[in-house]
Amino acid sequence: MNKDEYPEVMTIDQLAEYLQLHRQVIYRHVRRGNIPASRIGGTIRFKKSIIDRWLEESARKNVSTPRGRRGAVHSPFNIEED
Repeated sequence: MNKDEYPEVMTIDQLAEYLQLHRQVIYRHVRRGNIPASRIGGTIRFKKSIIDRWLEESARKNVSTPRGRRGAVHSPFNIEED
């Protein structure tokens, strides 16, 4: 499915497919409060526009995080040469 074809409000399975992650990884991030989610009754839903914004903000934070910090993603722009 094309990224533009996902609905504005997604289920766990739709978000897992959208982010290319296993659904259990999504559940883990929801439990830890790492990913923006809404609870409606007994269900969890994700607003696509909020997820997209969250991804953008996370990418910016990870690029600007100093090396060696736990959870930092190494950017190809910060590769040190020997």
